[in-house]
Amino acid sequence: MTLAAADEGDDVVSGPAAPASRPARSLRLRILAIVAAIDIACCLAAVAVTVFNAREATRVEIASSLEIAEPFVRETLLRMQRDVGRLRSMEDVKLGLTGVRHVRVLAFDAAGREVGSSEVQRPTDSGEMRAPRWFEALIAPAPERRVIPVAINGEKAGEVVIHGEASDEVDEVWEDLVSLAILFVTLNVIALAAFSVALGRVLAPLRELAAGLSDLERRRLDRRLPLPHSAELAVLAERFNALAGALAAERATNRRLSRRMVTLQDDERRQIAADLHDELGPCLFGLRANLASLERDVTAAPAGALPATAPERLRAVTEISARLSDANRRLLRRLRPIALGEAPLAEVLAGLITDFERHHPERRFSLEAADLEDGYGEAADLTAYRCVQEGVTNALRHGRAQRIDVTVAPARDDDGGPALLIRVRDDGEGVASTTPPGLGLIGLSERLQALGGRLSLRSAPGRGATLEALAPLDRTPDSGARPE
Repeated sequence: MTLAAADEGDDVVSGPAAPASRPARSLRLRILAIVAAIDIACCLAAVAVTVFNAREATRVEIASSLEIAEPFVRETLLRMQRDVGRLRSMEDVKLGLTGVRHVRVLAFDAAGREVGSSEVQRPTDSGEMRAPRWFEALIAPAPERRVIPVAINGEKAGEVVIHGEASDEVDEVWEDLVSLAILFVTLNVIALAAFSVALGRVLAPLRELAAGLSDLERRRLDRRLPLPHSAELAVLAERFNALAGALAAERATNRRLSRRMVTLQDDERRQIAADLHDELGPCLFGLRANLASLERDVTAAPAGALPATAPERLRAVTEISARLSDANRRLLRRLRPIALGEAPLAEVLAGLITDFERHHPERRFSLEAADLEDGYGEAADLTAYRCVQEGVTNALRHGRAQRIDVTVAPARDDDGGPALLIRVRDDGEGVASTTPPGLGLIGLSERLQALGGRLSLRSAPGRGATLEALAPLDRTPDSGARPE
């Protein structure tokens, strides 16, 4: 056939290619990510406040412990000095030191050697959690100490140093922060999961809207969206429904205008055909009759009465009139089949196939049109006739087909309305992808588009081609009227 089709299933008229789009991110995931980021920011702010408060509280706690520990140590040393024989050297000082919370007491001799200390109980000793060093450095206040000199027998024997010890306080803060972090993560995972489910339900109308827009792209203009409970999304659904209704109304108007244009064209062709048949036909018939009579007179005339070239010129004029009559008949068939509208559509199509069989006896033809009504209106009947005529002609002329099967049957269009399905299948050589479109099928495709139908050509090289047309039927009151 004359229409290009690179792959099987290609349409006659291809639309513009859709522009490449960037991969879209899920709105749901983006909202969840924003909420999670806000949660993390709040968590970091809470941690910062907690660390600041813990640092200040630890500083106050250490200072209070030092204020309590210093008098206690001085009183202990004073009692030991009063007891004769109890404090003989700095090694004896450790016997009297008692551990105080948040402080560490160290005894040094005159040479600066450590001779005793009060050990601070570490969390690891009690099975509690130990804070890492970086956290301890973050919480612990600046080192602070108190020095108490020790005299034995009136001479300085050494000194006792009281250090602030914040490790146990830091460990408590660390344990509280870890517990809060575990609780925060657990609650946020549960909250985000619940929020994700709720957000999915809230955004469900957007998925409906996307599906509705896809239906509009596929020309399903009867799609309507239910109104969601959300006021903002309900506005979108209302606008979508209004848009779909407006598009459906415009498409109906365009179809009426296009069908009207096709009808006017068919009416004009029918009128031209009628004029040719009624006006030019009798004139050509009269011309040929008069030429025949004149030929008899010329033949019966005595020799020498007429010029010698008269018989030859008369035959030339007769041949011209015959060619005019043949051209008139061909033009009438092209403008409008004479039997269309006068006989059932199936019989008209059968006559067309019979005409093809008469001119191509070496080819095999088949026609399936048993379920057709007598007619579907001028536009639909003529469209079916032209589809069969063009499809068979192209299969014979370009496909080198040996068998051609024609099917015309009632069907449904994309909107579920009544339509005629016309299919012409052959076993020829198929269509090469480089074959340019033919004017015949281009015009037929434009006619079908004006009627709201479509024309497609599926081809496989070496395995034949299939021309398929879907012509919607106009069931308005005047559409089925037959021209007189």
